[in-house]
Amino acid sequence: MISPGWAAAFASPPVAMALAMMAAGASGTETRTPPRNTLNRRDKALPERKAAAKLQTFSSFQMPMETASNKPGSTLKDKAAAKAAALAAARDLERTAKIGSRRGLSAVAMATSGQRRSSGDIERAKRWNTSEAMSAAWVECLQSDDSKSVVGRDFSALSYKYVAVLVSCLALARNLQRAEMERQTLVDVLIRHRASTGLRAWRHLLHCLTEMGRLYGPFEHLCTPDRVFWKLDFTESSSRMRRFVKRNYKGCDHLGAAADYEDRKLLNTSAQSNEHNSEDANSSLTSTLPSSASVIMADAMSMNDRNVENEQLETDTTRSSVDDDQLQHSSAADQQSVKGSIGSRTSDICADRNLVRSTVLAPSYVPSEADERIIVELPSLMVRPLKVVRGTFQVTSKRINFIIDERSNDSNIDDAASTSGQCDQQDKDRSWLVSSLYQIYSRRYLLRRSALELFMVDRSNFFFDFADIDARKNAYRAIVHTKPPNLNDIFLATQRAEQILKRTQLMERWANWEINNFEYLMELNTLAGRSYNDITQYPVFPWVVADYKSRVLNLDDPLSYRDLSKPIGALNPERLKKFQERYSTFEDPIIPKFHYGSHYSSAGTVLYYLFRVEPFTTLSIQLQDGKFDHADRMFSDLSGTWDSVLEDMSDVKELVPEMFYLPEVFTNINGIDFGTTQLGGKLDSVELPPWAENHVDFVHKHRKALESEHVSAHLHEWIDLIFGYKQRGKEAIMANNVFFYITYEGTVDIDKITNPVNQIAYFGQTPSQLLTVPHMKRKPLAEVLQLQTIFRNPSELKSYVLPHSDRCNVPASAMLVSNDSIVVVDVNAPAAHVALHQWQANTPDGQGTPFLFHHGRNSTNSTSGALMRIFKGSAGSAEDYGFPRAIAFAASAIRSSAVVAVTCDKEIITGGHVDGSLKLISLDGAKTIETASGHIAPVTCLALSPDSNYLVTGSRDTTVILWRIHQTGSSHKKNAQEPPPTTPTTPRSPLSGSTSTMSSLSETKRRRVEGPMHVMRGHLGEVTCCSVSPDLGLVASSSNATGILLHSLRTGRLIRRLDVDEAHAICLSSQGIILVWNGTKKTLSTFTVNGLPIANSVLLPFSGQVSCIEISTDGHFALFGTSLFNNYKCDNSTETGDHELGPNGTDDVSKNSEQSVHAPSICFVDLHTLKVFHTLKLAKGQDITAIALNKENTNLLVSTADKQLIVFTDPALSLKVVDQMLRLGWEGDGLLQ
Repeated sequence: MISPGWAAAFASPPVAMALAMMAAGASGTETRTPPRNTLNRRDKALPERKAAAKLQTFSSFQMPMETASNKPGSTLKDKAAAKAAALAAARDLERTAKIGSRRGLSAVAMATSGQRRSSGDIERAKRWNTSEAMSAAWVECLQSDDSKSVVGRDFSALSYKYVAVLVSCLALARNLQRAEMERQTLVDVLIRHRASTGLRAWRHLLHCLTEMGRLYGPFEHLCTPDRVFWKLDFTESSSRMRRFVKRNYKGCDHLGAAADYEDRKLLNTSAQSNEHNSEDANSSLTSTLPSSASVIMADAMSMNDRNVENEQLETDTTRSSVDDDQLQHSSAADQQSVKGSIGSRTSDICADRNLVRSTVLAPSYVPSEADERIIVELPSLMVRPLKVVRGTFQVTSKRINFIIDERSNDSNIDDAASTSGQCDQQDKDRSWLVSSLYQIYSRRYLLRRSALELFMVDRSNFFFDFADIDARKNAYRAIVHTKPPNLNDIFLATQRAEQILKRTQLMERWANWEINNFEYLMELNTLAGRSYNDITQYPVFPWVVADYKSRVLNLDDPLSYRDLSKPIGALNPERLKKFQERYSTFEDPIIPKFHYGSHYSSAGTVLYYLFRVEPFTTLSIQLQDGKFDHADRMFSDLSGTWDSVLEDMSDVKELVPEMFYLPEVFTNINGIDFGTTQLGGKLDSVELPPWAENHVDFVHKHRKALESEHVSAHLHEWIDLIFGYKQRGKEAIMANNVFFYITYEGTVDIDKITNPVNQIAYFGQTPSQLLTVPHMKRKPLAEVLQLQTIFRNPSELKSYVLPHSDRCNVPASAMLVSNDSIVVVDVNAPAAHVALHQWQANTPDGQGTPFLFHHGRNSTNSTSGALMRIFKGSAGSAEDYGFPRAIAFAASAIRSSAVVAVTCDKEIITGGHVDGSLKLISLDGAKTIETASGHIAPVTCLALSPDSNYLVTGSRDTTVILWRIHQTGSSHKKNAQEPPPTTPTTPRSPLSGSTSTMSSLSETKRRRVEGPMHVMRGHLGEVTCCSVSPDLGLVASSSNATGILLHSLRTGRLIRRLDVDEAHAICLSSQGIILVWNGTKKTLSTFTVNGLPIANSVLLPFSGQVSCIEISTDGHFALFGTSLFNNYKCDNSTETGDHELGPNGTDDVSKNSEQSVHAPSICFVDLHTLKVFHTLKLAKGQDITAIALNKENTNLLVSTADKQLIVFTDPALSLKVVDQMLRLGWEGDGLLQ
């Protein structure tokens, strides 16, 4: 049978002991078979017995048996048949037996599986002890059903039967025990996850209250800390610009990291005491709090701030992603499949899809077997700028998960796994819906093409290395197998960068000026493997300006620019001769010839430019073994850096993208001690060239130079050097463009390099080659008609007054100009008349007018108009011409133009209702399509995003609410300009359960106005104006009591408070400029998204008001209409918000400029300087009530108070457009007439 030792190794100690006793008892009482004369027959049974013994293993009882079960009372013929019958009976009993049945062997399973959760089974198990169960089981096996005694050969068969059934029961008990242990583990994980979620919620609340300055009592001092630290926010715009810096709650001043700190400490005897005071200040956070408060504060404030962006999401997804009984994913996303051209981060993904951004995954994520299945699991590394995290990359049928390897810690992440940091034990598992995947690129990591970079629709991106090319291919196939609905077909067909460049037609779009130079360079960097996540292959940009000495930068002079046809090392002829001599004289049997031993882009180059901003400050310290570099070798002077690039034999570095859009990289925003130079000067902010007034001005002019006509005409030559056919081979040798061989892809076996991390960090990596033929040139600007807007030649504009003004539904409070129609909403909003006029721009009518226009007349009888006539008597001219009027009960003292907007679907959204609701109005009879509620007081202002996908409303209840507008027309989906930043989750009530929440979410998906997406707080009074920009991911709002607040569109969290007393109009530019109009002080002001002041202009003498503002499509210009009528309450005694400095801690606003403005008029303003460069003057009494620009910015529509509707356009430009369209074979309706 079985040995006691074998039995002891079977299961838990009690069961093992029982089995051992049974084995010992069975072997001791076994009776010998009486001797027989048929010895041959006995010998023949011996191999059969050995063969049967081999079957008595644990695995054998798990295999299905095909032998039929013994019938009760059947007589066994021989031992072989008995053994077969025993095995069949055991297998049948394993299939059918249940815990708690009346069979004896089942009682053994009952006695040994004490962890069964069923209360009925536990009660039945209590009736048996181990000895009684074993006795009953033994008797059952030894006694047949007819109560005959067991003799001879039958004893062995019954023993086999007993052991078989016993082993199967023990296996079942062990499986139950294992299942119970797994269940208990998941329960423990759930408890820890809930505790962590609660702690994060407390931290999120404390941070929000701190940022709003609303902490009181023992926490009040946290609102006014001695020092505030900042770090770069990784949120990207559609152009892949990372414009924002956010508060760094874990920031420090890196005291002692300066290279000369120890020397200065010896010279300065008071340095030691200062350091001691600094340490005391760091510990004063919790020491000044009561004991009960310090515990919460210490835990909540000490959590790493990198999870701040996930706090909102974690709170929202906890209930749906974690269940009380088991951890499983519960997804209710209803996706559609929309494909299109990817362009330059501009996709055809419609913004009305409910896309979920990156979530924090509950630990030990197990997908639901009914809903999703695991496709592949691969060990991988998540590469981030500050660290490399080891974990498991998991692809299921619905999600992409990254599960942190808890076994890895700081000590077992080797150097080859990380170039910039170590694994942090507080890292969280991450999860993304497959439907949120937007783009996927093959990447190199440590010179091995073994990585993937995933781009999501919320513009976040994640870099994963699989350490093996085959593993990367498996991960890619698994992702493609899930058929992500928003992943473009191009990425399903190929992973080769040159093929993607060709299929997306990026080059042609750039040549036709459809995308600008910055966007094109960022796209080329992305295709060539350059990533923000890996500083060893960071995006590379060219030096474009060569003049850092003049007091005025003349962008019309070619001498002001760098020669883009040569690599940076060949700009100086004298130094080039030395490089060429090195190349010609270098002889080595292994290392190929090269011109430059250093590279134009490496980890050191990136940190050289960006070390003033976290996380690059910390990275710079890590790269230098815990110290900054010597101050004389750090980035301190633009002119000196340019001279070094031209003269130093080891310096051929190019620039980074941040130099063209982020002024914070030039300022010491965190007040870090970087050391002192040999001349005794303290290293602080970067010294700018004389032609730059400040850091914001430098970035503006630097970007302007990049987008200039001269650079546009020669940029393709630099692209050939970095990404094109001059990167390698004979063309590279002829162009003096050969670098050290280790920087090129495919020239070295990474496994044979002794220390690949250090070598790659030092030498850098050359981008992947995208082109093997010369790059095409860009068209001359004069040939590009889409850029010939009214802002380029405003002096050529002509005015055209539309006839029969009484039939135009003016004066208007809001208008929309499309390619084929004009929507006009009069000044009676929310109970406004709506009109739809037909028109065709750039289509001459044959009578001297460069457009066609037909008055609209709604033939539908308006029920609302009849109802209003009952209360108001005779109708005005609007009703006479059939313009329907919306039914509304308006609140008092609200400007009509502030509470009405027209969507791209030609529908009207109105606020200002007494019940605090929003109404979506149709043009057909001004009927209410939908009503949305979220405020508890009337809406006092609203603003629509340029793409009509987002709506933001402000109210007298001091809150600002973000809404999602779902468009109906398919044409708008095809013309969507960019992927949505994200779909914020609907706020949950603390009292509502998960079931009601999910039902409410499914209900909002069917609504045209979805929301509230976010309820944004921080104001102390009525919200007066607001604006929203999906491209920037920003919501701006103002109140007289608090000033201007900036909230994140993605999370709804307060980002910053601007130092503005009050604002009567706010506009957001796509260039990251915030335009503010203060009607009380007659002041125009502009700020960056980080609160840095750009310009300030006072309109004096000016007795009127700015009634409306429009921003150009490119974001560089603004139009504002003026009127003599005062729409604002000029109350100088209004309470102002707390004064808040910019991230650099200074108030270096440019000097106020005064300029005279005529009223009424339309003013053309440069957003950077706020100078009025052109004015369209109107006659007295023509106060402007509304203005509207078409999408191409070629036509301006103006509504005046004297009921005139005027069109301003350039007739010559219209003729050029018509000529071009005719050459393309177009036949317009107007021409046919």
